[in-house]
Amino acid sequence: MMLVLLLRVVLSLSFVIALPLWGQIPATKTENPTIQRVRTTSVRSLEPGLPNVSLEFFLKSEGQGAPVAWEVNDCGEQAGNPEVDHGRDTPMCVAAEMDLKDRRVVSVLVSVGTQKKGSFGAPSLHSVTLIEASGLVRPLKHLSDLPMALNRPKRRPY
Repeated sequence: MMLVLLLRVVLSLSFVIALPLWGQIPATKTENPTIQRVRTTSVRSLEPGLPNVSLEFFLKSEGQGAPVAWEVNDCGEQAGNPEVDHGRDTPMCVAAEMDLKDRRVVSVLVSVGTQKKGSFGAPSLHSVTLIEASGLVRPLKHLSDLPMALNRPKRRPY
């Protein structure tokens, strides 16, 4: 009985001590600063005429709250052949992808530098792609084309 009481006291004290620290521990590892920079980039800086909101806000808003997956990649430019890719300074992009509820996928690539030089200069829009549920890949010319492409009425099969 005494052991159970002692165990409860130790657990309670551990909880009381750890509780203030709990909110200070990040939920995930520290985010890549290049990704953070692109997430918070104003879409207006990527394309004049768009609102002055972050890319993350714009995508979540247009994607009806779908989660956005972020990663740094080579902008799809590597050939996949080590002999060809060796020595090349391939571009570096931050990719933002959303899997929408209707099984479509949005992919936005933002150029941020090169693999060798790292992240430099102002981020610029590299590409915007909408992949339909059927697998059809639809490249969009502008980020501003995304809202209409997502809300376009579906075609009826004939």
